[in-house]
Amino acid sequence: MSRDNRIEEFIQKSLDAGIPVTSFVGLLAARGWTEKQAYSALADHYQRQTGIEVPPRPSSGASARDAFFYLLIFSTLSVWTLSLGCLAFSLIDRWLSDPLFRGYGETFNTYTVTMSLAAVIVAFPLYLLVSRVVLREAAADPDKLESGIRKWLTYMALVIAASVFMGDLITALAFLLRGELTSRFLAKSFVVLALSSGVFWYYFGGLRRIEATASRISRDRLMAVASAVVVAIMIVLGFLQLGAPSQQRKIVADSQRVQRLFMLSNSIRNYWMAHGSQLPSSLATIPGTHIDPVTNQLYEYVPAQGSQYQLCAVFAAASSRDDENQPPRVEADAWTHSAGRHCFVLDASADAQPPSYNYYAY
Repeated sequence: MSRDNRIEEFIQKSLDAGIPVTSFVGLLAARGWTEKQAYSALADHYQRQTGIEVPPRPSSGASARDAFFYLLIFSTLSVWTLSLGCLAFSLIDRWLSDPLFRGYGETFNTYTVTMSLAAVIVAFPLYLLVSRVVLREAAADPDKLESGIRKWLTYMALVIAASVFMGDLITALAFLLRGELTSRFLAKSFVVLALSSGVFWYYFGGLRRIEATASRISRDRLMAVASAVVVAIMIVLGFLQLGAPSQQRKIVADSQRVQRLFMLSNSIRNYWMAHGSQLPSSLATIPGTHIDPVTNQLYEYVPAQGSQYQLCAVFAAASSRDDENQPPRVEADAWTHSAGRHCFVLDASADAQPPSYNYYAY
């Protein structure tokens, strides 16, 4: 810091007049000088008087270490808050389903729920762990709370949170203006407001001047407990939505069975058209492999009279609509099946109906 003869002269005259150090430091602060500048000038004054250099604080690379921890905190914060919002949106879309807005995006509900759950389960504990380390170090050295690195990264996190808040709210409002149910808009808006306000309350409040230690510990503990409770509730709701991983595996296997049977029906129709309206005698005459993805057993093909035939497979679970609360489709799904062995009656003279999108949602 460059020295200023005026501040040095003021310090000398103040000390000669017996003015307490805190008083003339306050006077300098009132004139626009920072406390750091005032105490640095005071250190220079005593150093000249005593001839002994004021020992500087040893540097241990704490700035780079602090930057690493704060970057890790805010990256994990972004991951688990965004994933928690996506999980909440998926549950809202299911519980407050709107038959007019069941488009392509909502068919991947299960994929969204699984990815959101995995992200929250991994990122949230890591966020709590790193935050605990940083808070312990700040309790031992309160000056860390005033570091420039912390403030810059905190403001960047707040800018990102504000951008996400505006983007999600704009999207929800756009769907409302297109005619989506008001209840869905209100529920999604509440989720966005709750997450964003929580982040702003905690981190923007933390940018203020260092609070009393007891008050800060209480505030940090309150935020940690509240966040853990909300995350735990959402994880439980997400698993109730999904079911056990073994159940999801059954659904994936059945979806692949249906998809392969659909492709096989197209091959049979192509054979019918290429061979003068005749059905193949067996699946051996159809190009490709037509086996079950789990058991590796050949699918059952039963020719009937005319263009009629059956394709049979053993399914792990009964199929269902995407949402039991949804009204029935205008056209029944030809690929609806029960658990166990099930046969589909098909017609080679007509194009087979593609499976509904819920078979591809897993």
